Amino acid sequence: MEDSVQSEKVKQFPGLNKWIKIFFLFCLPVLLLITAFSFYLYSKYPNTSPFNSTGYLISAYAHPHLKMEKEVIGFIPYWRMDDIKYIRFDLISEIIYFSLSVNENGQFVKVISGETDPGWRWWKGPTVNKLITRTQVSGGKFSVSIAMHKNETLEKFLDNPDSQTTLITNLLQEVQSRHLNGINIDFEYNGSPPEGYREKFTMFSQTLANTFEKESPETELSIDTFPLSIRKPRLFDIPKLGQFYDKIVVMSYDFYGVSSDIAGPTAPMGGFVEERYLFDITTAYQDYSQAIPKEKIIMGVPYYGWDWPVENGKTAQSPTLKGSDRNGYPSVISYGRAKDFNKLQNDQCSFEPLAQTKWCWYTDLETNADHQVWLEDNQSIEAKFSFAKNQDLGGVAIWVLGYDKDYPDLWKMITKKFTKR
Repeated sequence: MEDSVQSEKVKQFPGLNKWIKIFFLFCLPVLLLITAFSFYLYSKYPNTSPFNSTGYLISAYAHPHLKMEKEVIGFIPYWRMDDIKYIRFDLISEIIYFSLSVNENGQFVKVISGETDPGWRWWKGPTVNKLITRTQVSGGKFSVSIAMHKNETLEKFLDNPDSQTTLITNLLQEVQSRHLNGINIDFEYNGSPPEGYREKFTMFSQTLANTFEKESPETELSIDTFPLSIRKPRLFDIPKLGQFYDKIVVMSYDFYGVSSDIAGPTAPMGGFVEERYLFDITTAYQDYSQAIPKEKIIMGVPYYGWDWPVENGKTAQSPTLKGSDRNGYPSVISYGRAKDFNKLQNDQCSFEPLAQTKWCWYTDLETNADHQVWLEDNQSIEAKFSFAKNQDLGGVAIWVLGYDKDYPDLWKMITKKFTKR
């Protein structure tokens, strides 16, 4: 009886067997292949869906990562995530997310003033998840920066070995769960710490390096340091730290900044020997090159300058005015903003040869105050890129990605200076 029923079904659907065979011969293997590929993508890039990963793979195939002669690192802060659209992923060696704050107990700061800490919120959100995957699929590395900027917090942390163990454990968990390529330490102590803390920080760095060498040897460790850290070590013993970190990122900017008494270049190439400027890039990297291997030195390059209200805009390095509603306030002027800023007229700008930087002046029509702007443009940034290449440093680190907006000039410069031909 059952056989006759089956026979009747075949008569009613004479092509059924044909389609069943096609499904098992062709469709099923394709489905299995897609499933296996999806599992592979998710295991390799677990921060986003296989669908997104596939899209990034297609994009990377269309725009393959160029071979780099030097490291080109870019910092992307959580407050600039909208600028991801400006990144040339085929030209970036490493992207560093800035940042996760850490407290004295070695725990990530997740809540501040009753609200989710913005650095933590963005870190756990879909935008960063996709950014991690896109960077890695495109051929770059992705790291996270760990920040501690208060002196009291740093001292308590370094006084407590258990807190240091907690942080290292937390970092390992983040690296393993998010498939990260590196950790960047951004511990900025203001001034000179009490006796013993430099040694404590060095010991923490050694423990960090030893732990990762054992548990996650492929993870790269980097640290952010100051231009004067050789002459004024403060928290950083650079020769010893060079033994524990793969890269030393020198924050060679803000030589003059928001609290400066006089207007001046953000990152002067020269002028220290001539006593024109407080310090300069050339001297800083001469110092570093004598302390650690050059290939470990990463030159921080600012994509911004500063705009100050000043006493006399037409006089270079004019004394600044105290920021107020009446005078106006000092402000960052990014490369992109400077390009768009119609108040900066060519006849009101000059090139300072020692700093290798342009400065301009204008009068704010609302406050009637003179302003002086020391900016970073193609000429000044090319001088820095050329210096890093000619001095055979390990590479450059951009602060920050996206400050150049959609202008292609600096990406073209990176291609010219740092890619293999």
